[in-house]
Amino acid sequence: MDSTESAATRVTPARGCAASASATPRAVSGRRSTKKINSAKRRTRSELDLARGDWTKHGYAYADGAANTNDADARFTANIERISVKTVTREAFIERFEKTRTPCVITDAMEDWGCYRAGSTRRWTIDALAERFRDVKFKVGTDDDGYPVKLKMKYIKEYVNDPVHLHDDSPMYAFDGSVFDKPETKSLLEDFSIPEYFEEDLFKHVGRKRRPPYRWVVFGPPRSGSSVHVDPLATSAWNALISGRKRWALYPPRSVTRAQIKPRGIGLDGESVTWFNKMYPRTRTEEWRRQGLPPPIDVIQYPGEIMFVPDGWWHAVLNLDHTMAVTQNFATTARFDAVWRITRRARPKMSAKWLQKLRLTRPDLGEVADAQPRRGPESAGEQTTSTSSSSEGSSDTEQEQTEVAKKEREVFESAGMTKRTRSSDAIVAELAQEKMRAAAERDDAMEV
Repeated sequence: MDSTESAATRVTPARGCAASASATPRAVSGRRSTKKINSAKRRTRSELDLARGDWTKHGYAYADGAANTNDADARFTANIERISVKTVTREAFIERFEKTRTPCVITDAMEDWGCYRAGSTRRWTIDALAERFRDVKFKVGTDDDGYPVKLKMKYIKEYVNDPVHLHDDSPMYAFDGSVFDKPETKSLLEDFSIPEYFEEDLFKHVGRKRRPPYRWVVFGPPRSGSSVHVDPLATSAWNALISGRKRWALYPPRSVTRAQIKPRGIGLDGESVTWFNKMYPRTRTEEWRRQGLPPPIDVIQYPGEIMFVPDGWWHAVLNLDHTMAVTQNFATTARFDAVWRITRRARPKMSAKWLQKLRLTRPDLGEVADAQPRRGPESAGEQTTSTSSSSEGSSDTEQEQTEVAKKEREVFESAGMTKRTRSSDAIVAELAQEKMRAAAERDDAMEV
């Protein structure tokens, strides 16, 4: 999925579309705002020195690079199929795109959404969210220990509008899934609906407490985004863009390895804009092609469009404007075999509960799960270190997903009483940090 993306006491009820006419938001203290924003910046990127100007040292805001993209470039105009929900049925979508793992852009699916609907008061803009959820905190990153860094919406609004921060190389990016469970922000669920192509949701049978994180609201300034990644547990994803433009680069399953798409030694720092400026150009060279590696599928996504990312695809996302989106990972019947194969090994306790539910609600899938061998050709391939053949890229990816999910399970099981006192965001953030550490350790081992 877009491993996609880097706003004041509420003055309206949570269900309100905008501030009431008689309500006037209190002004935000400039000194306090600066203090809160700078604190968040130091926590999310401790390696950067604010006083020294490290947040703008690369000049990406000015450079003629990835973030300053020409929409008319041929590689963005005819590189992916765009389909309309008005002309392509759900059954046809499953056959043409989901079963074949073919990405596409979907149009005409957001016309009735309250957060997007043309001619209405937009509910999902920085200003509108700051009015509705002034003192609600949104996650804008993680610190060095993997804990979430959060800012109140009133400070996020100041951050994206303050000229002092306007030229950050890689701005902070709100990427928060907890808002859909909080009483004060749960009304966001009323502002959109699940696209008809993605109404099937097999992970709902896992149960709310065991289900992995799967749905997020994401928004941020130009040059924020999600660096290259593969979505976990063989899930696919959809990303609905409400405002702004997003740039995508996608690489097919089994076509590249992690070491090829995220190499060490070229200055990658986990930021999307860095990857697009330092690694992406390499994937469009003749040398890349001579290695038998595919060029990316390049896409610019526009407001009102939904990006479909099938399971197994490496993808990176870069915001070209101030963007607002909602994204969700999912598992369906069409790709259940792959999802089950990874989930069974990576999350055995969760998968056991899942299988019990499936046997009752979807006995056909229960039979598919029971018929899978405990170890097969795919899992045997996990033991190889993908160094020579691009076809081994899938095993490298699958192993990474399995190991990350195992770590997730270990964290939850070892948390004990702590699990009841720490926020779910803190635990999820810790897992993300562990993922990066584990990836670095694997790279070191491969180099030896």
